[in-house]
This record gives sequence, C-alpha cells and structure tokens, in this order.
Amino acid sequence: MALLRGEAAQVREEVFAGSTWHAAYEPSAPCARRATSTSAAGAIGARLFSQNTDDGPSKDLLLANGWADREIAKEQLYDLLFDPNEANNLLADPRYSDVLADLRIRLQLWMDETDDPLLAGHVDPPPGVEINLPDQLSASDPTTRIG
Repeated sequence: MALLRGEAAQVREEVFAGSTWHAAYEPSAPCARRATSTSAAGAIGARLFSQNTDDGPSKDLLLANGWADREIAKEQLYDLLFDPNEANNLLADPRYSDVLADLRIRLQLWMDETDDPLLAGHVDPPPGVEINLPDQLSASDPTTRIG
C-alpha cells in the first residue's frame, strides 16, 4: 500500500523465486530478480521443459518449429527497463558485470538462508507423486508414478 499511496519508491529491493518440480523436474530456478535503480534482473535457468507449459495452439506452433530442441542459457541477465520482454541476454556484457556478481551473491545467500534443496544437487520427487519424464512434450503424456 505504501507504494500505491506514493509513500515509497519501491516495496523491496529483490524478489527470489524457485520451482524444482512442476509436471516434470525443472530445476531452472531459483532465480533472483532485482528491481533497483539499475532496473536489471537476473535469472538462473536450465533447459526447456515443454511439459510444464500448457497445451494449446501456441505451444503446438512452437513445438512444430523446434522449440523443444532449443537450448536455454544456464544464466540470464536482462535490463527490465529497456528490455521488459527479456529478449537480449546481457550476461556477457561487461557493463553489467557488477550487477551480475551482486545477483549471484544475493541468490547464493538466499539459497543458504532458506536451505534450498538444490544446494545438495538433484532433488528427487516426493514419494507417491506422478511425474512426466524430461523427454515428454506434454503434461498430458503418460506419467511415471514414484514410490
């Protein structure tokens, strides 16, 4: 409310998010987004898991054009002020090296503070769940029951 009332310029300096399991194992998170005067955001990701995207005409079009074969950079860095659609990965741009280093530190600290299970490596699914395997294209494909 302070932001809406004009009593604050921002609510928080950073936002962390993570998702290890969805329809399939997707340790593309955690990621750190930072909204400060640099308007830069960092994301740490992995590869595309199309089964974690809802089925529909848009997904069909993307898959027909090789979407499942595309590599996704493990780390990504975007300037959200000038590139809100996150089209230009600035990871290798030396002008953003300080922002990148800062985000890496913040993310590591957050993972340490929250005892993120990814710190120990691969995270097994909980027993009794059904999952999609990484090579499947849809959450509606047959699932594998764990435990």
